[in-house]
Amino acid sequence: MKPKVKKTADSKLRRAAETQLAKTKSRAKPSITAEDHTHRILHELQVHQIELEMQNEELYRSRETIEHLLSKYSDLYDFAPVGYLSIDETCTITNLNLTAASLIGEDRVKLIDHNLPRFFTPDCRSQLLEFLKNVFCQSEGHAIQAKLLRSSGDGCDVNVYAKPDTFEGNAKKICQIIVADITELKSAQASQKQLEIATATNEALQAEIHERKTLEKELRKGELHLVQLLNESQEMRSQLQRISHKMLSTQQEERKQLGKEMHYLIHKALASLNQTLSHLQKKKILNTPNLPATLSDTRKSLEQSIQIIQQIASKLQLSELDDLKLIPALRTLIKLLAEQTGIQAHLSVYAEIENLHKSCRTTIFRVTQEALDNVARHAQASKVDVEISQQANRLSLKISDDGKSFEALNHTLASGDESLGLLAMRDQVELVGGQLKILPNPAKGTTILAHIPLNKTA
Repeated sequence: MKPKVKKTADSKLRRAAETQLAKTKSRAKPSITAEDHTHRILHELQVHQIELEMQNEELYRSRETIEHLLSKYSDLYDFAPVGYLSIDETCTITNLNLTAASLIGEDRVKLIDHNLPRFFTPDCRSQLLEFLKNVFCQSEGHAIQAKLLRSSGDGCDVNVYAKPDTFEGNAKKICQIIVADITELKSAQASQKQLEIATATNEALQAEIHERKTLEKELRKGELHLVQLLNESQEMRSQLQRISHKMLSTQQEERKQLGKEMHYLIHKALASLNQTLSHLQKKKILNTPNLPATLSDTRKSLEQSIQIIQQIASKLQLSELDDLKLIPALRTLIKLLAEQTGIQAHLSVYAEIENLHKSCRTTIFRVTQEALDNVARHAQASKVDVEISQQANRLSLKISDDGKSFEALNHTLASGDESLGLLAMRDQVELVGGQLKILPNPAKGTTILAHIPLNKTA
């Protein structure tokens, strides 16, 4: 079959062939002379032969170029940064590149004709099958994230992009799939999220630190203010203590003076009245029948009044300490408590106490006197123990009863009659440099404990 010769005057290939033929004819002369028609046909055949040779050379060069480009394409396909796969409608792998085989962890030849979803983790296989089924039914590409199961047993997160396609002249559908490893991306996203959380936490901490610093400044200001108030309170307390001590000293002097007046004036007047009544009773000047009995009752009342006045004067004047010293005065207090209330009292004291300074002995007597008065008025006790002992360089006074207990704080005392008495006792002890404690016990009554340093009162 004759090849068709393309007669194009301006064809580059024909011009090149004619040029080459002309060079050949110029070197060799024809041995025979032919007819014009035969000569033209021969010329055409020669030109066509040269065209075919040139086309063959061009095709050879194109083939080399195509093979070179195909090699580059194969390298680009095989060593692409993402995995390329082709599957049919049954999800069977028909082709894949080296990157896809490397992601799965198997040899590329072994992966051909295997079902693609089996290389994904079981929890996402059904979702992947549904995704590929939908892709085959559409004409556009779609993407999904899944977890690829490697042959080593570990998994990696991948992004699967699938697009349906058909071979030219083949009605069988295929699907081109791109698989990209996004493990590092997910790790980066997780790190970014952690960084955002850490940043938010850091901002919150910074705000909290700023707030705490502000509060700390306010607290420092408040602390300085409280210290100032505390100093002022301590100064006021010292002033109140000095005033209280001065009032106690003045009160003691007033009591002493009042006791003397009551003892010498009222006692003298009552005694004189008692003598007058006795004299009248003896002489019986009046003949009234009931006069002797009336005079006798009057004398008894008068004698009782004299005893009560003597007791009051003794408490005000501390005549027991002046006349009988401390131990007899304490025994007198206990005796009066037993006679007036029926409460059994016990005294334990050492004899050297009489050698102490008068202020110390007076304080012991006053505290004991006030404590016994409180027991008689409020405690409803059946017995009370008074114990005075010496411990190292201090004197200890302990007064315990078995009556009703009451709540008392070491620094704050409630208002009331008993609180005033306790406050007086505390001031008396602090006046000589000592300390007073109230120890309530609901099951055992109340204990009053006083410690007085001997080196300050000797």
